[in-house]
Amino acid sequence: MNKTRAQLLLIFAAFALPALIAVLLQTSWFHWNPQVTRNRGDLIQPVVSMRVDANADALFNNGERWSVLVRFPAECAAECARRLTLLGHIRAAQGKEMERVQMIAWAAPQHSAITDDWRAWEPASPSVLQLAPGESALIDPLGNAMLRYAANAEPTDVRKDVAHLLRWSKVGK
Repeated sequence: MNKTRAQLLLIFAAFALPALIAVLLQTSWFHWNPQVTRNRGDLIQPVVSMRVDANADALFNNGERWSVLVRFPAECAAECARRLTLLGHIRAAQGKEMERVQMIAWAAPQHSAITDDWRAWEPASPSVLQLAPGESALIDPLGNAMLRYAANAEPTDVRKDVAHLLRWSKVGK
Protein backbone atom coordinates (compact mmCIF):
# COMPACT_ATOMS: atom_id res chain seq x y z
CA MET A 1 0.00 0.00 0.00
CA ASN A 2 2.81 2.38 0.87
CA LYS A 3 4.54 1.73 -2.47
CA THR A 4 1.33 2.53 -4.40
CA ARG A 5 0.90 5.77 -2.51
CA ALA A 6 4.47 6.81 -3.36
CA GLN A 7 3.90 6.02 -7.04
CA LEU A 8 0.69 8.08 -7.12
CA LEU A 9 2.47 10.98 -5.45
CA LEU A 10 5.28 10.77 -8.00
CA ILE A 11 2.83 10.72 -10.91
CA PHE A 12 0.93 13.69 -9.46
CA ALA A 13 4.16 15.64 -8.97
CA ALA A 14 5.28 14.90 -12.53
CA PHE A 15 2.12 16.53 -13.90
CA ALA A 16 1.41 19.19 -11.30
CA LEU A 17 4.93 20.53 -10.74
CA PRO A 18 5.42 22.03 -14.25
CA ALA A 19 2.00 23.71 -14.06
CA LEU A 20 2.81 25.09 -10.63
CA ILE A 21 6.15 26.45 -11.83
CA ALA A 22 4.48 28.11 -14.84
CA VAL A 23 1.93 29.81 -12.63
CA LEU A 24 4.60 30.98 -10.19
CA LEU A 25 6.73 32.46 -12.97
CA GLN A 26 3.82 34.71 -13.98
CA THR A 27 3.02 35.98 -10.47
CA SER A 28 4.16 39.33 -9.10
CA TRP A 29 6.82 37.56 -7.04
CA PHE A 30 8.74 36.22 -10.01
CA HIS A 31 7.18 37.65 -13.21
CA TRP A 32 9.66 36.02 -15.54
CA ASN A 33 10.07 38.02 -18.74
CA PRO A 34 12.89 36.86 -21.01
CA GLN A 35 14.82 39.76 -22.54
CA VAL A 36 16.53 37.83 -25.31
CA THR A 37 14.83 37.68 -28.70
CA ARG A 38 15.94 36.02 -31.90
CA ASN A 39 15.15 38.86 -34.28
CA ARG A 40 18.02 41.06 -35.35
CA GLY A 41 15.96 44.07 -36.43
CA ASP A 42 14.11 46.49 -34.18
CA LEU A 43 10.51 45.48 -33.60
CA ILE A 44 8.02 48.11 -34.76
CA GLN A 45 5.35 48.46 -32.07
CA PRO A 46 2.59 48.90 -32.97
CA VAL A 47 2.96 47.59 -36.49
CA VAL A 48 2.49 50.14 -39.27
CA SER A 49 0.06 49.31 -42.05
CA MET A 50 1.55 49.95 -45.47
CA ARG A 51 -1.84 49.70 -47.19
CA VAL A 52 -2.54 53.41 -47.60
CA ASP A 53 -3.64 53.47 -51.23
CA ALA A 54 -4.59 51.04 -53.99
CA ASN A 55 -1.02 50.80 -55.32
CA ALA A 56 0.46 50.02 -51.90
CA ASP A 57 -2.40 47.64 -51.10
CA ALA A 58 -1.71 45.63 -54.25
CA LEU A 59 2.02 45.61 -53.57
CA PHE A 60 2.07 44.77 -49.85
CA ASN A 61 -1.25 43.05 -49.05
CA ASN A 62 -0.82 40.06 -51.33
CA GLY A 63 -1.25 37.44 -48.62
CA GLU A 64 1.60 35.37 -50.03
CA ARG A 65 4.90 37.23 -49.85
CA TRP A 66 7.05 38.77 -47.19
CA SER A 67 8.51 42.07 -48.38
CA VAL A 68 11.90 43.63 -47.75
CA LEU A 69 11.49 47.38 -48.24
CA VAL A 70 14.67 49.40 -48.69
CA ARG A 71 14.70 53.20 -48.78
CA PHE A 72 17.34 54.00 -51.36
CA PRO A 73 19.43 57.11 -50.67
CA ALA A 74 19.85 59.74 -53.38
CA GLU A 75 23.63 59.69 -52.99
CA CYS A 76 25.37 56.36 -52.47
CA ALA A 77 29.07 55.86 -51.79
CA ALA A 78 30.98 52.59 -52.25
CA GLU A 79 29.97 51.07 -48.88
CA CYS A 80 26.34 51.99 -49.47
CA ALA A 81 26.41 50.40 -52.93
CA ARG A 82 27.96 47.23 -51.48
CA ARG A 83 25.23 47.03 -48.83
CA LEU A 84 22.44 47.58 -51.38
CA THR A 85 23.89 44.89 -53.64
CA LEU A 86 23.98 42.43 -50.71
CA LEU A 87 20.41 43.34 -49.75
CA GLY A 88 19.42 42.58 -53.34
CA HIS A 89 20.67 39.01 -52.90
CA ILE A 90 18.36 38.27 -49.94
CA ARG A 91 15.62 36.90 -52.17
CA ALA A 92 17.94 34.52 -54.02
CA ALA A 93 19.54 33.43 -50.73
CA GLN A 94 16.22 31.90 -49.64
CA GLY A 95 16.62 29.07 -52.16
CA LYS A 96 13.41 27.18 -52.79
CA GLU A 97 11.52 29.70 -50.64
CA MET A 98 12.52 32.68 -52.80
CA GLU A 99 9.04 32.98 -54.34
CA ARG A 100 7.73 33.90 -50.89
CA VAL A 101 9.91 37.03 -50.71
CA GLN A 102 9.80 40.25 -52.72
CA MET A 103 12.30 43.10 -52.72
CA ILE A 104 10.90 46.62 -52.87
CA ALA A 105 12.96 49.73 -53.63
CA TRP A 106 11.48 52.89 -52.14
CA ALA A 107 12.23 56.01 -54.17
CA ALA A 108 15.07 54.36 -56.00
CA PRO A 109 16.94 56.42 -58.53
CA GLN A 110 18.67 54.63 -61.38
CA HIS A 111 21.12 52.64 -59.35
CA SER A 112 23.46 49.79 -60.26
CA ALA A 113 22.15 47.71 -57.31
CA ILE A 114 18.66 47.62 -58.85
CA THR A 115 18.14 44.36 -60.70
CA ASP A 116 15.05 42.60 -62.02
CA ASP A 117 14.38 41.21 -58.53
CA TRP A 118 13.45 44.67 -57.24
CA ARG A 119 10.05 46.33 -57.53
CA ALA A 120 9.98 50.12 -57.43
CA TRP A 121 7.57 51.93 -55.12
CA GLU A 122 6.92 55.56 -54.30
CA PRO A 123 4.44 56.16 -51.46
CA ALA A 124 1.45 58.38 -52.15
CA SER A 125 1.31 59.49 -48.50
CA PRO A 126 4.39 60.77 -46.65
CA SER A 127 3.21 59.38 -43.30
CA VAL A 128 3.35 55.70 -44.23
CA LEU A 129 6.51 54.52 -42.49
CA GLN A 130 9.28 56.83 -41.44
CA LEU A 131 12.44 55.30 -42.88
CA ALA A 132 15.58 57.35 -43.29
CA PRO A 133 17.56 56.89 -46.52
CA GLY A 134 19.46 53.60 -46.31
CA GLU A 135 17.15 52.05 -43.73
CA SER A 136 15.05 48.98 -44.46
CA ALA A 137 11.98 47.26 -43.09
CA LEU A 138 10.47 43.78 -43.15
CA ILE A 139 6.78 43.70 -44.06
CA ASP A 140 4.48 40.74 -43.48
CA PRO A 141 2.13 39.32 -46.16
CA LEU A 142 -0.79 41.34 -44.73
CA GLY A 143 1.01 44.62 -45.40
CA ASN A 144 2.20 45.43 -41.86
CA ALA A 145 5.74 46.70 -41.25
CA MET A 146 7.16 44.56 -38.44
CA LEU A 147 10.93 44.99 -38.21
CA ARG A 148 13.15 48.01 -38.91
CA TYR A 149 16.86 47.89 -39.75
CA ALA A 150 19.25 50.82 -39.43
CA ALA A 151 21.14 52.16 -42.42
CA ASN A 152 24.33 50.53 -41.13
CA ALA A 153 22.73 47.16 -40.31
CA GLU A 154 24.34 44.12 -41.85
CA PRO A 155 22.41 42.61 -44.77
CA THR A 156 23.10 39.21 -43.17
CA ASP A 157 20.89 40.19 -40.25
CA VAL A 158 17.99 40.96 -42.60
CA ARG A 159 18.57 37.69 -44.46
CA LYS A 160 18.57 35.67 -41.23
CA ASP A 161 15.34 37.28 -40.01
CA VAL A 162 13.65 36.59 -43.35
CA ALA A 163 14.84 32.97 -43.31
CA HIS A 164 13.61 32.51 -39.74
CA LEU A 165 10.18 33.91 -40.58
CA LEU A 166 9.90 31.79 -43.72
CA ARG A 167 10.80 28.69 -41.75
CA TRP A 168 8.02 29.21 -39.20
CA SER A 169 5.38 30.89 -41.35
CA LYS A 170 3.00 28.84 -43.48
CA VAL A 171 1.95 31.89 -45.52
CA GLY A 172 2.60 31.46 -49.22
CA LYS A 173 3.26 27.71 -49.09
